[in-house]
Amino acid sequence: MPVSPQHHIPPLFLAAPRRWRPIWLLPLLLAGCMSTKPTYTREHVARRLNARAGYALGAARPANAPAPALPNLQDGLSEDETVSLALTRNPAFQADLSALALAQADLQDAGLLANPVLTGVTAYGTSPVFLALNFASDLLWQRPGRVGAAQLETQRVAESLVTRGLLVGRDAQVSYTDITLADERLRIAREAITMRAEVARIVRARYRVGEASELETVAPSADSLRAVDDYYRARRDVQIARLRLFATLGLDSVNADSVRFAMTASAATPTVPPLRTLLDSAYAARPDLWAARIGIEGIGKRLKWERSRVFSFVLSLNARLNDPNPVHLAPGAAIGLPIFNRNQGRISRVKAELEQASWQYLALRQTVNLDVREAYAQYEQATQSVALWERSYLPSLSDALRRSTNAFINGDFPYVQVAETTRQLLDARQRAADARADQRRALARLRYAVGGRF
Repeated sequence: MPVSPQHHIPPLFLAAPRRWRPIWLLPLLLAGCMSTKPTYTREHVARRLNARAGYALGAARPANAPAPALPNLQDGLSEDETVSLALTRNPAFQADLSALALAQADLQDAGLLANPVLTGVTAYGTSPVFLALNFASDLLWQRPGRVGAAQLETQRVAESLVTRGLLVGRDAQVSYTDITLADERLRIAREAITMRAEVARIVRARYRVGEASELETVAPSADSLRAVDDYYRARRDVQIARLRLFATLGLDSVNADSVRFAMTASAATPTVPPLRTLLDSAYAARPDLWAARIGIEGIGKRLKWERSRVFSFVLSLNARLNDPNPVHLAPGAAIGLPIFNRNQGRISRVKAELEQASWQYLALRQTVNLDVREAYAQYEQATQSVALWERSYLPSLSDALRRSTNAFINGDFPYVQVAETTRQLLDARQRAADARADQRRALARLRYAVGGRF
């Protein structure tokens, strides 16, 4: 049997005169004009992160799901792999990404329509049966503003998550640099043991043949023991740096000491644009600035919505059933009169939030300016230090130590001079390693400060 097109239409609506039906259709038609389909999803955040910094966000997964597969750790963990692990396995960042689902739920809630209310009074005595179908029609002018504000809030949250992803990447790069620096210090400490032990061996050999006194062997032996202690401290620093990074990456079950960290060609120092160019790029592209501007726009939408809530409006369809007379239908309406409550409190609050957000945006611009300038100054200073130590001091000190050691072996140079030259060379190597690490840290902070790659 064919189903009538009116099969699922409420009987009260069918019984209403045709000239009144548009009154009931109008709220439903206008209510559907604003879409609540989320535009700013996890995929949007992933595209923005990839476009800004080349980061891969990875697929969404619940907290009880298995963690993503690890890369091949046998050939060494690169900086890019470390950043990727931080974005896909860090529990704190995954918890932050859940804020987008919360914003999407708020958007869905903002688009929901109020349920119609059916009121009925049964016949009593000579009174007829009375039915009224009430439909809150505030959504005629309130729903678009409410949905628009919720959509902007979803966009703001998405841009904030892009900022959070860039921050996670920056912290992963800094932690990676800390580990490579700790490994470099451990290597220098190991070389110091060899150098000090060789000098101590030479002094003991000269003492055995009567060319040095027993007192002269004390200082080289003490320096050799100090070098061993420095090595133990450097090895401890390496272990702590690795454990901290692995806890951040969710690699607690992996033996930290067995993983090698290898600097790749992608970690080479890039060409940094001028400061003015970096500032312009930061103002135009930093996601947190975008989020702040979107937040101001969203508060403006909320202000319009709060102002529209001054008036309340309810449409109704009334029916009287009084046998033997037919059913009498008539439309009705209930309008709230804004005499005492004109939503002054909520409107004032949203105005204050708008003022606060405007000042916060100006403060954020100042913070962005300071971040870029500080990171740029740190990068310039570290680059100069790298050039100073690697091109000037290290070659000259290495040559000085070679000549002083040869003279000391021949008995033409005192141990004090050899020890001082050795100390200066080891200190220069440490400073050069620190300068290279400072340069990589400053570069990571500069990339974050401008909102991604140059």
